[in-house]
Amino acid sequence: MPQTIDFANESLKEYAKRTIGRHRKYFLMTRDEQSYELAKANFDCDIEGGPDTAFGIELPKPFEADPLRVLYVMQPSGEDDVDIAEARAIVDGPLTNWTNGPDGLSRMRKSSVVKAAMRRGFSRAEMVAQHREDVAARYVDYGVKMLSGAQRIITNRLHGHILCLLLNKPHVAVARNGSKLHDIVSSWAGDTPLVEKATNASELLAAMSRLPYEMNGTWYRSSIPMDLSHSLPARDLVPHPSIV
Repeated sequence: MPQTIDFANESLKEYAKRTIGRHRKYFLMTRDEQSYELAKANFDCDIEGGPDTAFGIELPKPFEADPLRVLYVMQPSGEDDVDIAEARAIVDGPLTNWTNGPDGLSRMRKSSVVKAAMRRGFSRAEMVAQHREDVAARYVDYGVKMLSGAQRIITNRLHGHILCLLLNKPHVAVARNGSKLHDIVSSWAGDTPLVEKATNASELLAAMSRLPYEMNGTWYRSSIPMDLSHSLPARDLVPHPSIV
C-alpha cells in the first residue's frame, strides 16, 4: 500500500538504499510527492504514486449525534507548531486524539476468536490477525461517531482528513509549510472545497471562513449554492506513474 517515507538520519536512508538495491523485484508506492521524489532520487526500483488506501474503504454512514460547532482531532506529534490553547482561544471546541478512545476498542473479543476459527483457522496467529482487523474497524466506527456531530473539524491527522472527506465534513488540515500532510492534501484533495490548509493558530479563523456549509440539505460557499458530488477525490486506487 502507498506509504510516506521518512528517515531519522542519513545512515538509515543509506541502509534502505542498499537493501532495496539488492532486491531485484522491489516495487514501491508512495502517497505524497515528497516521498515520491525522495524515492526516485535514492532507490533503484520501480516507484509509483497513489492515494492512501483509506480512500478505498466503504463510504461510512454518519451516526445521529448532537450537533457540535467545532471539533479538534489532533495528535501530539503532528507536523505542526500550533499552540492548542491559543487555537482554542480563537476557535473554541473540544479536543480529542481519536486513538485515545475507550479501552474496550482494543481488547480481544470472543467475536474475533469465532471469526478467526470460521474464516482463517484456529491458531494464535490467525486469531491475532483477525483481532487486528476488528480493532481497525472499531476505530473507524469510533472515528465516524466522533466526527458525525461536528459541523467543522480541525485536524493534524492524515486519516482524520481522509475520514472528513468520506463523511463530507468541512475541515482544516493543520501542519507547517512543506509538511507531508499538506503535500497529500494538495496531491489528492486539491479540487475539493471541503478542506482548507492552515499552518498556525492565527490562520485558523480565516481558513474556517473559507469552508462551505450545509443548510437544509444544500451546500453553500459564500452564500452561493454548490454541488459537492463532483468535488471529492476520485476513488480510483490504480497506481499512477507520477503524482508530480
